[in-house]
Amino acid sequence: MGPLFSRLSQETARSYALVLTAMGIPSRTLFDGFHWSLSVTSAHRRMAIRAISLYLKENPPQQPRRGFYPLSGPRSFSAIYVAGVLALIHVTIVPGYEHQVFVNTLGADAGKILDGDLYRCVTALLLHGDWVHLLGNLVALSLFGTVVAVSYGWGMGWLLILSGGAAGNLITALWYQQHHLAVGASTAVFAGVGLCSVLNLRLRALSGSRSWRSWMPLAGGVALLGFLGTSPRSDLMAHLAGFLSGLALGWIDLRIHRYRHWPLQLFAACIAIGATAASWCYGVFYSG
Repeated sequence: MGPLFSRLSQETARSYALVLTAMGIPSRTLFDGFHWSLSVTSAHRRMAIRAISLYLKENPPQQPRRGFYPLSGPRSFSAIYVAGVLALIHVTIVPGYEHQVFVNTLGADAGKILDGDLYRCVTALLLHGDWVHLLGNLVALSLFGTVVAVSYGWGMGWLLILSGGAAGNLITALWYQQHHLAVGASTAVFAGVGLCSVLNLRLRALSGSRSWRSWMPLAGGVALLGFLGTSPRSDLMAHLAGFLSGLALGWIDLRIHRYRHWPLQLFAACIAIGATAASWCYGVFYSG
């Protein structure tokens, strides 16, 4: 027998051998320690090539798409740490009269944000009105934050959530202009919902789907916005602004961010932590 194909993977060699066996063509697979090869007799060589050609025509190999990277990564527990920080802040400032002082100083006051207190767009995400408000956001943030952290990266994911929440608060301030004060991480939660929606749209596109069902992930995000974000105590405008910010940031990230290297994740995490700490310190110690 002479070699017909060489430098094959084990799976490919076995597939080709099964095709030839089904056509009644005797063959033999060999392994040289690195690659597999497939051999047939000279009398069956032409028939074997035709059989494999027909097989490949009906079952073309999947070609990787240019610029595609895995949209999932290792398990992330970062949402637990974020939830712990939010709970610690709430426990620290709620028992005393300082809670209302912090809300007035660090909350998303539309008028003061437009007057230049942009730090409030970030600090308001860490404050909550009561335990019910906090626990609801912790559950939602743990769910969507974990998906975003696994898919976009444990550093980049939380930077996108923080940026989406801050952008949502800024958009809300621009909408109301005056006489609007809000606190809570729900704007960031809906930024996470927007990021997850973009992610699922991307996966649908990579699967080659072109039907109306390709837009189902976006419709699901809108449905979650309607289901979770329109209760009587909710700020629909802030939730909508966070959701739209998440969509925009996710769309941008999926086009410029090709790799999920550890140093990049660490850099993104440092930016998120640094921006949060700087905003908090400025609001507490240097604001008027």
